[in-house]
Amino acid sequence: MQVIAIRQDVHAGDDPQPLAFDISDTAAPEEILRRAADRSWLPSIQSGRATWSIASNELLAVFAYEWPDLKFLPQLPERMRAAERRVGALRLMFHYHAQIDPELVYRVLWGLQLRA
Repeated sequence: MQVIAIRQDVHAGDDPQPLAFDISDTAAPEEILRRAADRSWLPSIQSGRATWSIASNELLAVFAYEWPDLKFLPQLPERMRAAERRVGALRLMFHYHAQIDPELVYRVLWGLQLRA
């Protein structure tokens, strides 16, 4: 399966390029999201702290530079089944939350519903 990730820009001169990679169709949702959260693709932030959320029709995970791993939203397999797929590719969007405490971002997003 092909995965295409895009991200918000982090400052006025930022020109984010998509990240594209192939991964096994049987890969677990966590494995797909970990691979997409590639620190060499995401911009370095001067403070060394940044919080990102990952979404695709549904909120999927929160990623913080200071965390050793992503924090996944509840019912991740179901959320991934509802994820956007276009021309056979899974589409992911990384939203930048600056240096907001990642635990706070996770708690807010945990209860957020994007659709009825």
